[in-house]
Amino acid sequence: MIQTTRLFLDFFPVVVWALLAIILVIVMLLASWVLRPHVLQNSEKTSTYECGEVPVGPSRISYPYNYFVYTVLFVVVDVMGAFLWLLSSSTILWADATKYEVVWQVIVFIFIIMGGIGFSLKMIPHTFLDGRETVELYRKMKAEREQEQLAAGGR
Repeated sequence: MIQTTRLFLDFFPVVVWALLAIILVIVMLLASWVLRPHVLQNSEKTSTYECGEVPVGPSRISYPYNYFVYTVLFVVVDVMGAFLWLLSSSTILWADATKYEVVWQVIVFIFIIMGGIGFSLKMIPHTFLDGRETVELYRKMKAEREQEQLAAGGR
């Protein structure tokens, strides 16, 4: 009973900070909703702005994420470096465990990281950007716009 009460008292500051964080998020969301300008939405407000030009095609197109694979590779290698650096500088780990336990932990971790790197490298050919889809979409939308202008008596 006493140990449970002591555990609750030790954990109480964490609960207080969590509640304060939740309250802060709710207050900020409400404040941004109250302070933002409430404007009626129409086609002029929701259209894509391209330096005064009439937009060609939809603003949302299928975009291949070329650099996403490189970002994943960076994060994987960064995590591996941080883990190995912390492992090498930890004195508690070396005092409590035998050397063989640490070696096996590092080997398993490196195999998991290498699996992630291998998967990312396997995905690189699938994310290569050649731009053909974007050019085809642009030409199609431009031809449709010219037909509409000719039908309306434009240039």
